[in-house]
Amino acid sequence: MPTDQDLFAEEQTMTTMSFGEHIEELRVRLILGLLGLVVGVILVFLPPLDIASNVMWRMEAPAKAALDAFYKQEYAKKRAEAEKQKAATPPVPARIPLDTFASQLHAAFPSLEIPGPESLANRWIELPIQFPSSDMIGIVQKSTVQIDQSLVSLAPLETLTIFFMVALVSGLVLASPWVFYQAWAFVAAGLYRHERAYVKKFLPFSLGLFLAGVFLCFFGVLPITLTFLLQFNVYLGVAPTLRLSEWMSFATLLPLIFGLAFQTPLIMLLLERLNIFSMDDFRAKRKFAILVIAIAASVLTPGQDPFSMILLAVPMVLLYELGILLMANRHRKALAQVQG
Repeated sequence: MPTDQDLFAEEQTMTTMSFGEHIEELRVRLILGLLGLVVGVILVFLPPLDIASNVMWRMEAPAKAALDAFYKQEYAKKRAEAEKQKAATPPVPARIPLDTFASQLHAAFPSLEIPGPESLANRWIELPIQFPSSDMIGIVQKSTVQIDQSLVSLAPLETLTIFFMVALVSGLVLASPWVFYQAWAFVAAGLYRHERAYVKKFLPFSLGLFLAGVFLCFFGVLPITLTFLLQFNVYLGVAPTLRLSEWMSFATLLPLIFGLAFQTPLIMLLLERLNIFSMDDFRAKRKFAILVIAIAASVLTPGQDPFSMILLAVPMVLLYELGILLMANRHRKALAQVQG
């Protein structure tokens, strides 16, 4: 552990990077990160893995499951209404004109001797079977609901564009270790030697939090959000039709936003380690931070619904509090070492 004198001497002897050198470092890291992204996109297109198609099918699965649940619920609701109406409405006996019945019977059995139609006019026959009333027939017809799980594409190039967007996001997630390394390396280039140790320590946690945010959103937030939104269709009796581009844009961008938002505690720890902000600063600005998080969540979420915004804002607030707890735990350990 270097002493204060060592750190001071290091800072005095180090050559500070100029603005041009920072720009050059940024250019190099961006190129390396983009090359890693290109490699990741190529890997998702390889035939043995076929990651792009599998990811697209997986992203369509929550939408199709929600649509299937909606139509089954609507079908069960209509059937229950029909059965209730059937129990409350007595069936009507089948009465048809006798001459019509005789004509149909003669057509079916030509050799059968049947009296002439003139002798059967204005006479009726009640068959030993019963049919539901006309109102009941209408309810039964309405209770038949077509279960449709398909997502709609309204433009010739829409599906192709969405497929390449999914491949790009999949390649980014696949290459995320390399991309995150380049991002943290750019940050470390502007730090002193003793500060770069924090970057090496935070890098694996940063990658883990990013992947945790992506998978939490993909497997948890998206199905819950879609199911919640479709409940309004159930309440209003409106049959939903999900457009492929709108759903896939929502399903690809929101996990990335969650992954980046999960970096909050690490960024707080880094700022505290670099003496830019203290733990007391984060505690004092808690209300302001919550306001900024709410605004950021409303801007970053691709959907216009408040539910997805809340599902992003709540974890970010919890992660903000987690950052404060981690700083407090670090201070307790440092104080225990000094007292010990």
